[in-house]
Amino acid sequence: MGDSSQTPEQVQAAINSLNTYISNTNTDIVSKKTEINRKAAQITEKQKQVYGQSQEIDDKIKLLDTRNKMLQLSIDQNSYKKKVIYSLLSVIIALLAGMIFFYAFFSKKMTL
Repeated sequence: MGDSSQTPEQVQAAINSLNTYISNTNTDIVSKKTEINRKAAQITEKQKQVYGQSQEIDDKIKLLDTRNKMLQLSIDQNSYKKKVIYSLLSVIIALLAGMIFFYAFFSKKMTL
């Protein structure tokens, strides 16, 4: 630009061209900054959603664990009750067998 062969009009045109370029660049920068801020807000919102979903998943896993423990406890209680029932049934059958044995033993003794 230090060339003295340029007329003041040419220099003014070059300055106007540079000003327009700078203005356009500033406008682009502002629009890019706005877009970046919008994208950052979207990413933040997505991160909040993902965090919320992971919390829901953790809560559901805890609920499933609780229900599994309840189911296991119920199965254990049913197993214990079956053992008690089978034990009582065995005692009853043993008593019946003993009664039949004593009846047969004493009825033969009485007939002799």
